[in-house]
Parts: sequence; structure tokens; C-alpha cells
Amino acid sequence: MSSEMGPLCAFITTQPLRRTTRRTALSFTWPIVLLATANLLAQQPPKDLSEASLEELSNITVYTASRHIQKVTDAPSSVTVITRDEIQKYGYRTLADILRSVRGFDITYDRNYTYAGVSGINQPETYNDRILLLINGLRTNNNIYEQAMLGAEFPLDIDLIERVEIVRGPSSSLYGTSAFFAVINVITRKTDQLKGWELAFAPASFGTNQGRASYGANFRGMDVLLSGGFYNSQGQTLFYPEFDAPATDNGIARNSDYDSYQHYLATVSFRGFTFQGIYGARTKDIPTGAFGTVFDDSRSHTFDNLRFLDLAYERSVGKVWDVTARTSVSRYVYDAIFVYGPAQTGGSDVLNYDFARGTWWSGEVRLQQTLKRNNLTFGTEFQDDLQQDQVNYNINPFLEYNSSQPPSSMIAALYGQDEFALTSKLSLSAGVRYDHYYTFGGTTNPRLGLIYHPFSQTALKLLYGSAFRAPNAYEEYYDALGEYGANLHLQPETIKTYEIAWEQGLGERFHLTASVFRNQLDQLIAQETNSTGFLVFENTPGAGIDGFSAELDARFPGGLQGKASYSYSDNQRSQAIQLLTRSPEHLAKLNLIVPMLQQRLFASLDSQFDGPATTLTGASTSSFQVFNLTLLGHAVGKHLDISASAYNLLNKKYFDPAPGGLPENQIQQDGISFRAKIIARF
Repeated sequence: MSSEMGPLCAFITTQPLRRTTRRTALSFTWPIVLLATANLLAQQPPKDLSEASLEELSNITVYTASRHIQKVTDAPSSVTVITRDEIQKYGYRTLADILRSVRGFDITYDRNYTYAGVSGINQPETYNDRILLLINGLRTNNNIYEQAMLGAEFPLDIDLIERVEIVRGPSSSLYGTSAFFAVINVITRKTDQLKGWELAFAPASFGTNQGRASYGANFRGMDVLLSGGFYNSQGQTLFYPEFDAPATDNGIARNSDYDSYQHYLATVSFRGFTFQGIYGARTKDIPTGAFGTVFDDSRSHTFDNLRFLDLAYERSVGKVWDVTARTSVSRYVYDAIFVYGPAQTGGSDVLNYDFARGTWWSGEVRLQQTLKRNNLTFGTEFQDDLQQDQVNYNINPFLEYNSSQPPSSMIAALYGQDEFALTSKLSLSAGVRYDHYYTFGGTTNPRLGLIYHPFSQTALKLLYGSAFRAPNAYEEYYDALGEYGANLHLQPETIKTYEIAWEQGLGERFHLTASVFRNQLDQLIAQETNSTGFLVFENTPGAGIDGFSAELDARFPGGLQGKASYSYSDNQRSQAIQLLTRSPEHLAKLNLIVPMLQQRLFASLDSQFDGPATTLTGASTSSFQVFNLTLLGHAVGKHLDISASAYNLLNKKYFDPAPGGLPENQIQQDGISFRAKIIARF
């Protein structure tokens, strides 16, 4: 799976989804949606958060920063919250779309997986393992690659998200490994937010169709939410100049950008117990000729499957203690097949298979006590990695490259945190966590936050934190015939962050957030060639990265709102860090929601500016600007939402840096595309 695997590719045990030949006639759908919106907008939508002033929203709460509910201005972190209202009005299609609009985040796509850069570092080869991704507080990073799924591979339908909480900075003091640059907690809708049936259908460009059916109800005190969805895209015709020769169809990939997934969610809550089951399966063809495979061969593809069964229980003990206990069983399946032709094998086509299976059991008990001046949190966690298998071989003729089946291993942790009010305006948050691993032993990570409110609309935060990212199973155990070597002596990556954050309300309608930070990274894990000529993951020297970001939010009566942000990171200072960074130094974002027709129709603009980014060869991508436009008719006839979106409205030609293992240095991204969407409620 790794971008560094070269000719080692995939074993498939689950058949990929069959293609369909249906194409979407958006030239007809687009005007129909607009006409329907104009004619059916008859009811005034209810007031929601989009109509609140920033003064009202200054009391918005967040859970993820401290594992309990608190005001954003009191959280010992820099936090961004994206609501369902914003997701709908901006026409976001994936979790990656949401993060693309967040201050300090940049997103890249290699036509297979999607990667997020934070704080000036975007290293696709690590598959987002320096970001912790939660769904309702449940860890979703798998136990093979520690991968956070952000694009079409994310296992939930975006319509089911109530809010996304993005906590910047190290949070290993509460969450352990991978809470390195950020923690992202996706919080789903509850039954009282989805009563009865909700059906959605969205045709889009490139022969794309998406649908969902959801149902929520209460049965004698039991809340039930069920949902299932599908996505199918034929993909587009792409041109790659690296293959511009007659033997490879002049660099044109016509049949290898297929993408398909299914999502299922079941949530049941009763008397303090909450059960959630999540299932996501995705198949993606790879049009780039990655790892030296046959160009534009639709047999080369990847398949990812995530499954979670989670049971949580919450109750109050006495008048001061809140107890939370949860246990979960999770399963990750990765299958892929890559095709190598005569030019690589000297004979007929060879199918190379890669196989990964991860199964883990986890549990947690947490105690929380709220006193007059203190808020105490104590907890313990464990994770038992029951299975971390990786296998790679050619099928005909059979040749095994790798068979890694490490024994079951246990991870155990203890953590504690105290938030203490020193005065009415000054508070201190202090936490620490100890994690013990079977492979490398223990690691301790503290976090400190001093939060000062000199005025009612002002919060000044002085923040320090450390975090670690444990070596994953692929980095430690992958051992391939003649090319790759295992390394059981890897140590965890570490980071120390120093940050000053300032949050300032400017009257009733404006809010300014600014921060400066310094990240000190050590023991970074990278793949290098050892003395025997094998590619082996090694701990490498670290480096420091400095950065600055600012964001201005504005909200006005009638629902008009917007935000603009700018971020800068000094990620070119150090030669040691340069190969790990494919983030631009300069990032700017602009979002705007304009109500029309007496708030019955909304026009929303979502735009990003990315400066040049360094590629693996040391070259730079060009800077670019992308504008996305969405028109939404909200609560049409009380039962319908109708929207139409145009992405990359100006048809800008732009490129993302390519990860290792691809023949391309840069990957061209999508030009202009369209989507129409209708949501019906019964």
C-alpha cells in the first residue's frame, strides 16, 4: 500500500464493484434544479446557527479539546468547529472538502487517496498517520498503517455529520499516538435531529451518482438511527505527459479513474448505553501508472474496508462524578491488485497482490469531576492488536515477497487532567498521559495551557504540548524479498509545540483569531537505503517549523456571514525536514454565505489560495486559486432541500505534489465539475 513499495502491490480477496455505463446529463439537471428551487421556495426556514451573531456564538461549546464540554474560548487549544449548516450550504462532498476550508490545512490528492497537511507538513507516504481521526470519540485510524481516511475512503456519508471539531496541536496527553498535529472528531446526527425518513440523491459530473436513505425514530425510550448510502463514479479521461507515447495511448488514461463506495451506520441509545456500528467499503482504480504498473489498465485498483462495533455507557455517580466506559472491536481490510506488463516482467502480464488485515479490540474508562474551581479528568485505555497481517506475492507464476504476521500486542495508557481557575479571569489546564507499547516501551506526554480573559470578548492562550506517533505495523514489520527490510527497533516520532493564541471579539459582528507557533520535531520516521541496499524505515533527525495564522469571522443580521484566513509556515529552513514537506508556505481561505429571496435561497462561495509547494524532486508546483459556488434552497415546501454546486468554477488548471512511488512529479487536479442534490424528508 505504501507509496514506497515499488513493484510490490496487491492481493484481492473481495471482488471490486462492477462498473455501470450510466452517464449523468448535468446539462439538463442543472437548470431543472434551479427552476425547482425558484418555484418551490414557499416556506421560511427555521432560524439556525447561521443567523446567530458572533456574540451569541462566542458561547459555542466544544468537546474534543478536553474530553468534556467547554466553551471554545476556554479550550486549551486552537479549535475550529464546522457545522452541518455550513456543510450543506457550501456543498462539501467529503471530509477532505471540509478540511480544505479550515485555517492552516492543505489537501492533496493522488487519484487514489487524499492527504491532509497541517502546520506546514504534508507527507502523503505516511497516510495521515500524524492526524487522529475520531467518529463520536471512537478512534478510526487503522492498526496497519495508522491511516486516517479523509476523502471518498472516509466511512460515513457527509450528510450524517452534525459537526466536525478540529483541535490543532499535539493532544497525546489525552489521546495517545497520532494526536500529533491535530485531532479531528466527527460527531454524527442524533435521532432528535433526524425524525422519520430522509432520502438523498446527487447526480454529478464524470458519470457520478450518489444516494442515501436514513431513518430515525424513538421506540419506547430507545433512540434508533439507521442509514445506508452508495456512490458510483465512472471517473474522467486524464492526460499524463510522462506517458505521452504511442505505446501508452499518448498519455491518455480513459478507463481507470473509477471510484465507488458503500456506507452504513446504525446507532441505538437506551438508558445511558449507546451502540454504534459503522461500515465503509471503497474501490478505486488508479490511473497514474503507480509503482511501475501498466498505464491505464483498469485491473489495477485498491479496496479499503473499515468496520467498527462500539458500545459506550455513561452515568453520574453521586453528585460530582461522571463515569464513561466504552469498548469496541474494529476491523480493517485492504486488498489491491496491480498489473505489470511485459516491459517490467520480460514475459506476459503478472498480477501482483497485496493483502492487509487488521483487527483490534479497545476499551476505556474515564472519570470526570466538576468542582467550583476544578475540572478533573482521569482515565485509562487499552488496545489489543489481535491481527496485523501483511502479505504480498505474484500469483502466476507464484512468487512471495512478504508474509508478515506479528503476534498480538497490547497498548495500555493512563492519563489525567486538571483545569483549575486561578482567578475569575485566569485558568490553568494541565494534563499528562503515559502510554506503554510492547515494542519500544513507555512514553510520557504532558500538555499545559494558561488561558487569560482580560476582557469579556478577549481570550489569550499560552499553550505547550508534546505528542508522539508510534511506529506502525507496516514500518516495523514489512520485509520484502530483496528490497525491503523490517526494523523492530524503531522509536516513536515526537513533537513539542509552543503556541500563543489570541481570540478577540470585535463588537457583535466580528471575531478575530490569531496564533503563532513553533514545532520541534524529532525522531521522524522515513524510508532510507541501509548498508545492505535494502529500503528500511529509520528514525531521522528532526527540525523546527515556525508558523503564523489569522482568521476573521463576520456575521450580520439576516444570515449574511463569511470568514477569511491566512496561514504561513516556514517549512523550507531545514534540509532535514524538506523531504517531509509538501505543504505550501502560504495558504489563504475565503468563505461567504449570502441569503437571497428572504432567506429562502442561499448562495455560498468557498475558495482557497495555495502558494507554491515543493515536490519530491525539489521542483515547485505553481500557486493556484480555486472557487466553488453552491446555490441551496433550504426547507423547500418544508420537506425538501435542493442544491446545485459548481466546483473549480473558473476551470483552473492546477497540480498537487505527487507522493513517492508515482512516475509523476505533480498530479493534475479536477477542472470544473458540477453536482445537483435533492434531500427529501418524510
